[in-house]
Order: sequence, then C-alpha cells, then structure tokens
Amino acid sequence: MFESLNQFDPKSVAIGISITSIIIALLMRRVLKVISVFTSNTKTKIDEILVKNIRLPIQILIITFGFFLAVKFYQPNFSVGAVTILQIFSILWIIAITFLVSRIIKSGFEIYTYELKEKMHRKIDDTLFNFVRKLINFTVYLVALSIILKQFGIEITPLLAGLGIAGIAVAMALKDTLSNFLSAIYITADRPMKLGDYIELDSKTAGYVVDIGWRTTRLRTWDHNYLILPNSKIAESVFRNYNSPKREMTTMVSCGVAYNSDLTKVEKIATSVAKKIQKSVEGTIKEYEPSFRFREFGDNAITFTVSLRVKNRESRSKVIHEFIKSLKLKFDKEKIEIPFPQMDIRMIK
Repeated sequence: MFESLNQFDPKSVAIGISITSIIIALLMRRVLKVISVFTSNTKTKIDEILVKNIRLPIQILIITFGFFLAVKFYQPNFSVGAVTILQIFSILWIIAITFLVSRIIKSGFEIYTYELKEKMHRKIDDTLFNFVRKLINFTVYLVALSIILKQFGIEITPLLAGLGIAGIAVAMALKDTLSNFLSAIYITADRPMKLGDYIELDSKTAGYVVDIGWRTTRLRTWDHNYLILPNSKIAESVFRNYNSPKREMTTMVSCGVAYNSDLTKVEKIATSVAKKIQKSVEGTIKEYEPSFRFREFGDNAITFTVSLRVKNRESRSKVIHEFIKSLKLKFDKEKIEIPFPQMDIRMIK
C-alpha cells in the first residue's frame, strides 16, 4: 500500500498523511456547508436535517482514518502493551460510527416529526419520540460497547449470564432509579404533560417542561433556572397543567369593600372596569363576558370575585395587574372604601 512512499522519510510522510486527512476533513466540512445552504432553499427540510446531523461524525471518521494510515506507515508494529494499533483505531472507529448512527437516528426522528407536522398541519407532541429515540440510542451504544469488548477478547455471553444472576441484587440496589425509569415510561405513554407545557405541583414547584429523561424531568422556572425532579415524584403527584386541554384560562380576582358600601354601585363599577380591561388589554379573550359575584360577609369586608379570560398563563399577571390598577382608581374616584384588616374595640361601662 505504501511502496511508492518508502523512498521518503517515514516521519515526514506520516505528518503529511495526518495534515492531508485534516485538510480533507475541512474540505468535507466546507462541501457539506455548501450543500446545507443549498438544501435550506429547497421545499423540504429533510435533506437539510440529514446533512446537519452527519457533518461532524464524517469529519471525525476522515481524521481518524488518516491518523491510522500515518501511524501504520511510521510504526507498522506500534502497540500499547498487548493492544495493537488496529485495535486502538478500531475502537475509535466504532465510537465514531456509533456517533454517526446516533445522529442518523436523530435525523430520522426529526424527519418523521417534520413530515407529520406537514401532513397534519399542526404541532406534534414529540415527547414520546424523544423518549423512544433515547432508548434506541442507548441500545446502539450498548451494542457498540459489546463490540469494543470483543476487540479485547472479552466474551459478553458469560457477562450477560452473570448480570442475570446479579440482576435481583442490582434491582434492589437501584430501586429508586428503576422507579424513576418506569415512571418516565408511564409519563411518556400516558402523556399527562408534554414538552413546553407549564405545570405546577405546588406553589414552589412549577415551570415549563424542558426535558423528560430516564431518571428526571427538567422544569424551567420563570427566572430561567432549572428544577430537576425525579420522575417518580411527578408520577405520584397531583399537578396542574396550564396547557391542557387548551391554553386559554379563566382567572379570578378577589377584592372586598366596606360594609357601608352601595353594593349595586360596587357591582356596576367592577363589572364596567372588567369589561374595559377584557376588551383593551393585550392577551385577553376579547369576546369573553366578565362575571361578577359577591362571595361572603368577611371579618372586615364584603368580598367579591371578578372573572377574566386570558389567552395563556403568560398573559395572566399583566391582565390582573391592569385590572387592579383600574379598579382601585375607580373606587377612589367614587369614594368606595377597600378596607384593610382591623379590629374595633368597644368599651361598655
């Protein structure tokens, strides 16, 4: 294979082969970028998705193959202990090919979800697809590991038999981990939530679902931090999903007025303010008719609630904010008192 190069200095040839492989990899990167630009202008995104995902693994394969040829030429019998050069680079190639297969699987799922979206003309819940893709990738990497072990002469059949015997002990030791894994399967299959949904377990545990993994689910909070929750906790909890069955929601605003207030006037003013907010503030459902209801005779006030309808949870705080401002301004103008908690003490002689 290298007969024509034997007349040159081996070290220089090895360096030349290494540099050439890097140059070819960079050229391949440039070619794939050009192809990516071309595919971005086509009607379908399938070719663009595929090119984007296979670009890096192909470069790694080219460079490792070049380095193998360089080392093979410079030191044909090179080894690290009992491990030959072929075994070393075989491991690198297996890892690179596994990475390539993983990227192709990712492309396949992206293409499938894209085609579904195009056919159905609506958003697709890809929570299940993501979980299945992770499961397939785990299997691919497990197969790659078994092939690498065979390169070192380690038979996996006795190993699997041993794992079967130790399975009960491992299951006992990893009881919580297995519980979280099974909970992930339950969450993915039952779909009480999907990626992008805003869920609330309690007043301190709420956020947007970013990822459902094998062991944990990640929620992004309003301040852009992550809450990492065990899947078993979510599977066993009662939580509110603000995106299901739809994102629209009715929000209730509570208030109270003094006992000497004209309740008919209070109802008229509060309803008028609510209708104005419902029509004018961004994020409300314009056609919704706000409702007003007195609730109870409280310790310090007669309380009431006003209902407003908003497009999503994100709009809720702004709508409530504007309503409270407007209602307080109107009550002050009409001399309607909003009492604060107080206690009257009467002295009887």
